Parts: sequence; C-alpha cells; structure tokens
Amino acid sequence: MTHVHRYLMAPQNGYVAKTLKFCPHFKMLRLSWTAFSPKSEGMEQFVEEYLPHIRENNPQVKFFLQRSHTEWDPWAIGEFEWNRMRKRRAGWKTKDQILSVIEEMAIGGDFRPGRKRPVQTRLPRGQELWDTENKGHNVYKVLSKWKSDPADPEEVTIENHP
Repeated sequence: MTHVHRYLMAPQNGYVAKTLKFCPHFKMLRLSWTAFSPKSEGMEQFVEEYLPHIRENNPQVKFFLQRSHTEWDPWAIGEFEWNRMRKRRAGWKTKDQILSVIEEMAIGGDFRPGRKRPVQTRLPRGQELWDTENKGHNVYKVLSKWKSDPADPEEVTIENHP
C-alpha cells in the first residue's frame, strides 16, 4: 500500500475534537471502559488524546469517566435534559470512531435525517401547557364531578395566582 493510499484511508476527523461544542440541551457525557482490555483500547486512546480538548471547549457539560478492571463492553452515554439519553456501544472501535459517536451526540443525538431521530428539545407532556388548553377556561379551577360542591375560598385562580 502506498503512502497516498494510507493517507486516503486514514480517518480525517481528528481536528473535530478541538472545535466540538455540545448543543444547549446536552447535560452529561458518561464514558465507561475496561482497563487494559483490547476491546476498550480505542476508548482509552480517545480519553487520553481527544477528551481534554472536548472538556476545555465545553465547561457546561459534566463528564463522568468510569474505568474498571471488570471485563465489560465500553459505552458512550449522552444524557440530555429531562433524562433523555443516547447510548452507543464502543467495543472494538478506534479513537476516531468514538470521536464520531461523541460528535453525533453533540449535535443532538443522530446524524441521520428524520423527525424522531434527534433527541427532543421540547418539554415533556406534563410540563407544558398547549395553547389549546388554556383558551376559554380557567386552568387553575378544579372541576368536581359533584356540581353542587361549595367553592373553596383558598382556591388558586388566575387573579390570585402567585
């Protein structure tokens, strides 16, 4: 194999580690691997070579590194707001392949186009009010199935809501 072929076949994403910025709803990156395991060799190289640059550019993200002597598969887990997460197995991957997995999480969960591919940024259903829900009625009024119940004087209304 000539030098040109080796250059063309070499991964070209190493520069990404110095410029990688996580999306605003990304909260924590959790990396776990087995020490001195051939399966986790790429993860160890990633942690030594690329992770310091990523940490330097993203002070708002928490990093949790778990290195064990018990044999298990290496994982890269990205945690987003509202306990939404993406897990990627990193066994037998090179440091550049793991960097592309982290880059995929940094942009919101997935490179592939599609409505359900990326991590949702909206609030969960119980945490948001839709505009159709508060039109035409008091959202703080609890309606009893017994229509003749007396009104509660300490009931929160729109006028006295804190």
